[in-house]
Amino acid sequence: MIMKKLGIIGGLGPMATTYFMRRIIELTDASCDQENIEMVVYNCPSIPDRTGFILGHTTESPLPKIEEIAHELERQNVDYIAMPCITAHYFHDQLADSIMIPVSNGIKETAEYLKARSIKKVGIMATDGTAQMHLFDSVFKDYDIECVYPEPEAQKLVMSIIYDDVKAGRKVNMDEFELIKVELLGEGCEVIILGCTELSILKRDNNVGPKVLDIVDVLAADCVRKCANPRPECDNLITN
Repeated sequence: MIMKKLGIIGGLGPMATTYFMRRIIELTDASCDQENIEMVVYNCPSIPDRTGFILGHTTESPLPKIEEIAHELERQNVDYIAMPCITAHYFHDQLADSIMIPVSNGIKETAEYLKARSIKKVGIMATDGTAQMHLFDSVFKDYDIECVYPEPEAQKLVMSIIYDDVKAGRKVNMDEFELIKVELLGEGCEVIILGCTELSILKRDNNVGPKVLDIVDVLAADCVRKCANPRPECDNLITN
């Protein structure tokens, strides 16, 4: 296989970006350094907050800076671009239309992964911006997959885990995570989607139990398939 160069729009947030890179390396079938993916990472944590803008709490759009970074990656001759921030997928189509290089769509890739495994109903843990803009629903409906979100009080816990714990570098109260997970499974969800890259850090550092699919893993596996040789683990991303 001809290796391809991957461009990463990073900093959304910084820790999630480094974990995304780690997962790419772990999912690549490489027996030596030279068989790993060449990556160009533009880590820009100053990009305006995505959720704040989407919900109308702030007026500065993240899109111009995201596009600026994408064009810089384009000048670096990357073959494929990934944006390890799911809330920022709100801008995916506008970004993809502004450059010549294909941009990975983590939400669509997740839908295809679930469809291939005949999964029909999933619980979504994500930011308020992702939930209220129906970023998952708008894609998953085309695959006949139903999305279930936490009740308002539980959604507040999700946001607290993302912003007050992970982004702030604090230890997550896993009892709160388990409470949300149990609620969603009780609604008949077959799998729980970690639909925010900050929640991937939670999974990295804690045992999240079975029936959990991390969208960062799906995004990383897609990038590996596009740019190098994937390990078999790319087909087994749901926790047991």
